[in-house]
Amino acid sequence: MERVKVTSKGQITLPKKLRDKLKIKEGDYLETFLRGNELVFKTIPANTGKEALLNYSKKHSAGRAKPEDARQILKKLPFSISKRIRTEREEI
Repeated sequence: MERVKVTSKGQITLPKKLRDKLKIKEGDYLETFLRGNELVFKTIPANTGKEALLNYSKKHSAGRAKPEDARQILKKLPFSISKRIRTEREEI
């Protein structure tokens, strides 16, 4: 059993051993819920291709485009961005 400390802002740090075992990395999300008096964390599957592209665009746009603008553009595309990314990865 691992111990964690809660900061004044209500934050905790997951022990490295647990992060490694569950393959949790920076930017990942966890679901939380109560089970009796227990606080339970559940890993959420990795981003979809669309979310990955939005995150990449947000990180590398240097303020040129807002995420909502990118979402609107992606909605207008005549193809599935997820399939397109998958195809590009397979070709590499």
